[in-house]
Amino acid sequence: MTTRIVRVGNTLTVEIPEELATEAALPVGEPVEWVRNGSGGIALVKSSGQSLADQIAGMTLEELLEGLEEGDSLGEYDWGSPRGAEVW
Repeated sequence: MTTRIVRVGNTLTVEIPEELATEAALPVGEPVEWVRNGSGGIALVKSSGQSLADQIAGMTLEELLEGLEEGDSLGEYDWGSPRGAEVW
């Protein structure tokens, strides 16, 4: 099924044919997410309903650290060379 991308204000919107939305049980206002499929394409999937920030907002520190052993390292990230007035 072919559709098109249209501009609505400053947003690009994909038109979903009514028949397809009905088959996929996607009512107007349903949260969805775009996901990359690894081969240069994207897919539209139903959202889990909560952002990561919402998911962790009510968690305790113990819940966030669950599964980590004492002394475990989460590794380091190389942010590159300093730019500006950072002190290393």
